[in-house]
Amino acid sequence: MSFRRLSLIVEELSNCVEQGMPILIEGKKDEEALKELGINGNIIKVSGSGLKLFEIAEMAVESSSKVIILTDFDKKGDILAKKLSYDIQSLGSHPDLSIRKKIMKITRKYIKDIESLPKHIKQLELEINPYGNYQ
Repeated sequence: MSFRRLSLIVEELSNCVEQGMPILIEGKKDEEALKELGINGNIIKVSGSGLKLFEIAEMAVESSSKVIILTDFDKKGDILAKKLSYDIQSLGSHPDLSIRKKIMKITRKYIKDIESLPKHIKQLELEINPYGNYQ
């Protein structure tokens, strides 16, 4: 069941953030989507910061030895993920792409970006519980 699996992944992401791991995302809409999912913490936007990718990677590794990369699931997001992963490794830290890969695996046919995640999860929830009857 996709709803349950996605919910568990969001919970895993939330736990990582609570442990102090930063999340690298593409932009403001992605940040808003994560907050809508209840994920708050060290969220670092790649776009619009005016910094180079390497500088963003440096910022991220200052706070943790493990950095979550959660870029979109399109070609641009893939390229960004690879570059950020390389930069983070070159700084002696560990890039974590596992959550991104898990979300992509489940949602690939339906969404292509992080900003669409909350709406997709709500749609999945409605499919299993169309009348909102909670026990």
